[in-house]
Amino acid sequence: MESAWAPRPVEARARRGRRPVTVSQANRAISRAMPFVVPSAMALGILLPGIVGRLVPAVPAVFFVVVFAGSAALRLTSIRDVLRRPAPLLAILAILHTVMPVLAWAVARVGFAAHPDIAEGVILEFLAPTASAGFAWISICGGSTPLGLVAVFADTVLSPVFIPLGVRVFIGSNVAISTSSLAWDMAVMILIPGVLAVLVNEASGGRCGRRAGPWLEIVVKLGILLVILASATRIAPLVRTLNPLLAVVTAVMFLVSAAGYLLGWAAGRAMRRDRGDVVAMIYGSGMRNINAGAVIAVSYFPAATVFPVIVSTLFQQVTAALVAAVIRRRLPREGGGLGMRL
Repeated sequence: MESAWAPRPVEARARRGRRPVTVSQANRAISRAMPFVVPSAMALGILLPGIVGRLVPAVPAVFFVVVFAGSAALRLTSIRDVLRRPAPLLAILAILHTVMPVLAWAVARVGFAAHPDIAEGVILEFLAPTASAGFAWISICGGSTPLGLVAVFADTVLSPVFIPLGVRVFIGSNVAISTSSLAWDMAVMILIPGVLAVLVNEASGGRCGRRAGPWLEIVVKLGILLVILASATRIAPLVRTLNPLLAVVTAVMFLVSAAGYLLGWAAGRAMRRDRGDVVAMIYGSGMRNINAGAVIAVSYFPAATVFPVIVSTLFQQVTAALVAAVIRRRLPREGGGLGMRL
């Protein structure tokens, strides 16, 4: 009898040792998989445009949810603290909406003058606001999360002004677009859900952001994948007939995107900010809300314009990971100060 029952305590201990996967662990696993899942989502949208294309009408609603979930941890006190010392925030906004659009316009004008639709896509990508996905990388690298959150929120609030103005200034009359309609769309997709998220978090005394944070981060990532999946269907004809021109466009988008990270790094160093602010400035200046750009491109521009915008999804997360590796070497956490070995 004893021999028959003897293994059972061991089996019980083994069963007790199998802990369920927590939401935070699942969230981290999804984050690690994003550089591989994003290209897979793009490939699926390109290979099955007829089926996946049915998701396109739902993109604005999905994006509303993504922005709400991504802003749910922000509180008015965080805004106040950052606004008391606004220099890093202003530097991020200046790089995002002045320096980078001018650089993109110059590159598009010189390199793609014979292909105006593609040139418009190059510019449009760098009119998009900073990416909410930058939160995760700022946190991973030990950066200033409040600065990163406020930068996204401020950029979101100003998007209905910045994006139509940028379209008018840098793309001009070649595009048949109603800037008032675009401003309204940006307000509905970005400003309204962002404000609602802050109000909900304030009403709950910050408990909403703390308790629902891991779940909302998963919602953001899944929503981003859905937007990428739907948007990729528009470039299916282009990718299927991939040519040297599109390969050049991809390489150019990567190089111009990398310049944003470098400018954020250089600005933080020139302003002699602490390590947390520098990390936030690097990702705030370098990562773009590709989904916002994709929504605008899909809604208002020809299919060729979508390619430079959506192709950035292929390398943005990978680039962010490479930047994190550089930060670990050049901006070590110990020792105080910037610690940059440039």
